[in-house]
Amino acid sequence: MPIIVNDVEITDDEVHAEMQYHRADSLQAARHEAARALVIRQLLLQAAREADLLGDADIADAKKVEEKIDVLLAREVCVPEADESSCRYYYESNLERFVDRKTRAQLPFEKVEEHIRKYLYTRSLKTGISQYIRLLAGRARIVGFDMEGSDSPLVQ
Repeated sequence: MPIIVNDVEITDDEVHAEMQYHRADSLQAARHEAARALVIRQLLLQAAREADLLGDADIADAKKVEEKIDVLLAREVCVPEADESSCRYYYESNLERFVDRKTRAQLPFEKVEEHIRKYLYTRSLKTGISQYIRLLAGRARIVGFDMEGSDSPLVQ
């Protein structure tokens, strides 16, 4: 059964071709993950088109599509940099993660602050992208696939 995302069809053949990129415990789980990936891609493509980042001629160029989706995400997903107090709070709440494996000594905050800052940024970015995709899904008409979405910008 085909999947429809805002009047754009994702065929069974496209889902089956995508399955090779999704390892799963069962064929059904792999199909679900492949379909999910294609729905997300279609949501992002449509959002990039709406933002005038992509034209119909650009769709054939996979590298250009990826670059434009990155531009879209950078524009739509704002991620603050973690400040020192946020990093210190994370450090103090997770001391067991910052022990030197060889000496079993606690690593000082100053040695791990930049690592924590990058980790917190990456975690926030992943959360922001996930929320943005849920927002797009909530606004979209998706048939043939159950995609959790939100129609409010205040997603959790």
